[in-house]
This record gives sequence, C-alpha cells and structure tokens, in this order.
Amino acid sequence: MRLLSDILLTGVAALMLTACSAVVDGDYAATDESSNINNSYINLAIAVTNGTDPSTRANEPKGGEEGDGREYGFDRENAITGITLILYQDATGINTSGNPAIDFVAYYPVSRTTKDTDTRIEATYETGNQLVPHNTIDFTKTYHAVVVANANLTGTITTISHLNDVRSLTLSDIYSGSVTSPAYNCVGFVMSSEQDNTLNFATGVKTQDSAGDYYYDLSTQTLVIERMAARIDFWAKNSNGYKTSADNAAYTTPGYEYPVEGGPDMFVVTGIVPFNLVNGHADYGKEYLIKQLRTNIAEVSTTSYLTSEDTAPYVMDPKTNDKTSTEALTNSLENVYMLIGEAGKLENTTDNPYYHSIASMRNAGSMSDIDSRENVVVAYPMENTLSTESYLYYYATGIAIIGYYYAGGTGTGTRLVYLGYLRHQGDSETYNVSPYTTPLGTSEKLGTTTPMNFGVVRNNIYRVCINSIDKKGSLELAIKVKKWDSFTHDFIYM
Repeated sequence: MRLLSDILLTGVAALMLTACSAVVDGDYAATDESSNINNSYINLAIAVTNGTDPSTRANEPKGGEEGDGREYGFDRENAITGITLILYQDATGINTSGNPAIDFVAYYPVSRTTKDTDTRIEATYETGNQLVPHNTIDFTKTYHAVVVANANLTGTITTISHLNDVRSLTLSDIYSGSVTSPAYNCVGFVMSSEQDNTLNFATGVKTQDSAGDYYYDLSTQTLVIERMAARIDFWAKNSNGYKTSADNAAYTTPGYEYPVEGGPDMFVVTGIVPFNLVNGHADYGKEYLIKQLRTNIAEVSTTSYLTSEDTAPYVMDPKTNDKTSTEALTNSLENVYMLIGEAGKLENTTDNPYYHSIASMRNAGSMSDIDSRENVVVAYPMENTLSTESYLYYYATGIAIIGYYYAGGTGTGTRLVYLGYLRHQGDSETYNVSPYTTPLGTSEKLGTTTPMNFGVVRNNIYRVCINSIDKKGSLELAIKVKKWDSFTHDFIYM
C-alpha cells in the first residue's frame, strides 16, 4: 500500500512536469505534442541567383560568376520541388573559425502555383504554412541559414551535426537523369546557398489567428540560392546555319556550315562532344555543397565560403589539390580525349557515352535562339577546377568539335577534330586551336597568372562559338562565361 506522502509527492511531480511542458517564450514551444498548446508556423521567400550581392560576382569580361552578362534558363533548369532548411547560430556566420551546432533541419516540399508566360525564366512555388515542431526554434533569436533546393538532406544533416559537416559535405548527384543522357533530359537541379543568409525571427511579421496559432512571416529576408551545376553551350554564331544533304549532297552527316576564310571551302560541324566530365566518376564525381575558395590551394586553414572569386581566391572542387601532379591523376579521370585518336570511337556511344549527335542535341528542350542564331545545350558538368600551378590543363573540362572540311565546298570531306578547353577566368576571350593530332604534353603550362584560368565552376554557362576558320584548318574559338538569368519567386510559404 502506498503512503499518502508518496501519492502527494507523485501529484506534485506531475504538476511540475506539466508546468515544464507549458509554453516557452509565450508562444512556440511545448514538449507534449498532444497538449493544447498553440502551434507556430513559418513562411520564407527563396530567390534563385538573383545576383543581389555584387561582392560574390566576378567582374566582366573575364568570366567568373557575373561573367559576360546573363542568359535565360529553361523552365526545367529553374524548377524546384522542395528545399532543405538548415539553421545554426553564430556571430560570424558561414566563415566562422568555430564549429557551431546545427539547431534546426527540415525539408519542405513545394509545388508550383503559377508560371510566367516565358517558361524559361520564372515560376512561383508554395508549400502552404508549415508547422515548426515544438522546442526547435527560438523565435527571439537570429539564425544563419543554409538552403538546399531539390535535395532532402535531413538524413545526412541533423541536429547532432555541426557546421563543418555542412561545409565539407559533397554530393555526387547534382541533377536528376543520367549524366550521359542528352542535356534536355536533365531536370531537378540541386541548388545551394549563394550568400551567407540570416533569418531574424524577432523582426519577422508575427500574427496570431483565432485558434491562437502563431505565424512568422520572414519573406522580406530573402534566401538566395544558386545551381551547383554548370552548363556548356555551343552557339552557332557565324555559321550559315544547320545544313543537311538536302542542302548539299556532300553533307552526308548534317551539321552547322561555316565558310572558310577566302572561300569557297566549307567546314561543317557534325558533333560537339564534352570531355573530362567528372560527373558520376567513382573517385572524382563529387562537388562541395557549399562553394569553397582559398587564396592558396594547399592551405586548408585559409578556406573561405561563398565569397568573391574574381581576384586571388581559387574555387575548390574536392580534388583540386590533386591536379598539380601528373602521377596523381594518371588514368583517374574519364578523359574522352583519349579516344579521339582512335578512329570511330569518339562518335560511338558504346565507347563514348557522352557522344550525342548534333541532330539529337537540337531537340527543342536543349536549344534556344540568340540573336537569331541557334544555341545548343551540350552538357551539365560538375565543378572541375585547376590552379595556375597545375601543368594539367588538359584535365580541364572542355568540348571536342568534330567536323568535315570540304575543299571547294563539295566532294569528300576531311574529318577534323578540335579540342576547346573551357576557361572560367582568363585574359582573352578568344584563342586559336589546330586540329588534334597527338595527346598534349605535360610541359604545356597555362601561361597566365590568373587563378582558375581553366576550369568549370557552378552556376555558369560556358558558351563556345567558332569565330572563324582559315584554309590551314585553324579555328578561332570564342568562349563566353555567362550567368544564368535571375529569377525571383513570389513568397514560398512554409
């Protein structure tokens, strides 16, 4: 039989527990989810690369994030299905020398409610008001926010994680669809924070409905994200257009026709093949979730995040350090250029899964018009960066331009292949390339002190066009680094 004193103590303890379960800070937290405590909801605004922070943009015309102007994005490149929201508290933010704990992680699905008439540019998404679990956010405080779109990271980053777990996280899939499929099949592009954003819950617009529930509107504190993918385009500027055998019986393989300087010879581009795509590679096919930069590629302690890349900093992919040594990379990357010297293999999908014909790449989902000239999306690469210390610029991502040279414009064409390495930043917009004959030697250094002269960096469009071709078969290539056009959503309610 229990003593009366025991029963009284049990009752007092129960009352104390009930009191501890009551509202914390007046409106948002309770440990008992089934209790009749008021609920709290948040709603946020998300902007995709709206470029509101010029300090994170490199200066034109040398490439970088701002690059040589803006370019439209297709609707499939802009679409968002949901976001992971990661919150932590720190006075400095993403570049802190500390390692603060993660306070809050949630994935919120979204659905598109409206779409602009130009489907390449803009859309609006909503989730409706989203319940914040009790005791997870202190609505009197300011949090730093990391946002990741089109990826649910709640199984990887949790409240037992720390900021270093986020800063060092790498992803191997940055869009949906096979990396070797035509570009127009690629959707679901993963996007992550472009800026060191904060959310001040105390200054959010707080309202209460008739049921007593609280709603925190932080839509004026826009969270900015950018694509983790880059994009490679081939622009048929300076060509005579797309020609088939119906236009010229000699052109048994259709392509873009270019006049040769001095005429009447013609060069017809029949294939654009990306090479050195680290996407999907077991060892190298990874990318940092958060953009990392260093003033010295070997000095990890100087790593900064989400900062300017237009002067000294090097943009780092997870294997940048390895690319200063031939031995470190020998046979480690899937280098399509190795196939170029072997007849037929470059354009054989069995040997080269990255090959797609010009005809297939001209699918409407991968083509747009620029100044009345066709522009074809070739591929979406991961970041693949090199430093000026590297002799291995032939490991930079690039494109092989395949075509046939027709003397007199008719007859049997001579097959020519050119290698165009993509430049993230450089001292020249154009450079000449000769037909490919033998593998490039390791003694050929970059010849410039500009960091990241060669390389592919996230959220940039690398547009390649042929300026001219002479009778010696030398091509002058122009490479522009374009920024995907901004598109800002209306409120995304959570």
